[in-house]
Amino acid sequence: MGQESWGRRVWRLIYPGLTYFGICFIVEAIAAVFIAMTTLPGYNPNNLNNQMEIINEMMNRTLSIALELQVLAAAISLPVLLLFYRMDRKADLKKGKARRFTAVPSWQYILIVVLGVATCLAGNNLITASGLYNVSDTYEAISDIMYGGKLALEFIGLGIIIPIVEELIFRGLIYRRLREYLNIGPAAVLCSLIFAFYHGNLVQGVYAFCLGLLFIYTYERFHTMVAPILFHMAANLFSVAVSELGFLDNMYRSAGKFWGGTVISCLVLILMVYLIERHVHSVEIASEGSAGSAAGDNGEMGQE
Repeated sequence: MGQESWGRRVWRLIYPGLTYFGICFIVEAIAAVFIAMTTLPGYNPNNLNNQMEIINEMMNRTLSIALELQVLAAAISLPVLLLFYRMDRKADLKKGKARRFTAVPSWQYILIVVLGVATCLAGNNLITASGLYNVSDTYEAISDIMYGGKLALEFIGLGIIIPIVEELIFRGLIYRRLREYLNIGPAAVLCSLIFAFYHGNLVQGVYAFCLGLLFIYTYERFHTMVAPILFHMAANLFSVAVSELGFLDNMYRSAGKFWGGTVISCLVLILMVYLIERHVHSVEIASEGSAGSAAGDNGEMGQE
């Protein structure tokens, strides 16, 4: 079998994201058509003021359900992405390249949850201190949409569904495929850069790049997609809780409390990485070369 062409390699890296963007576009287009159909009746098309009113009304109604549309698109994309992931697993089995690792004790996943919370707080505080928030109007607009007071939807969508979808795209598909062509370091950096650009603004881009590296770190230590998914969920759920419930508002009322919380969260982050390095040992135990050996694996979302 000949070497895979560069065109084929690039296509394998981009089509998971394109699929997700395509589904998002279709969902938004259908919503736009529905909004137009319910907005246009009653307006006079010959009146310029009415035309501007129609446009503003349609934009406002679309923005008011932007989070719902994103969560819906993510939910529709999930089974498709799982199919892509399973296809990769089957291809690895067929080529004799699938790998199996020992499972880590369940309690060690607590380290990932704490790491996710600490990373979220440390990252957001450091970005706040850097002043990046002040140079990104796009971030402010996105935040207003995402954190618009729809608490249940934010917890379910931003905290659970979207992290699973993004981890399948970026770590489960793109990163795993990059590892076929590159060593861990370059693959991790390139995947994290793609993850950063995906977010579309400077503030989230910087944050996403750092998070992306840590997501890959936990994936490589635990050798299971459960690790980065759990990390991503913990960070997002904590972010929603802080934004909507305001239980850390007191920390932002004085410089001393702000920097104290920042230093503590950074120390906790470092401690969690140290504990993961010290205690988490997932080692390769077999090379899966047949469907029979695959049956002994810990599930499609389990071991690599």
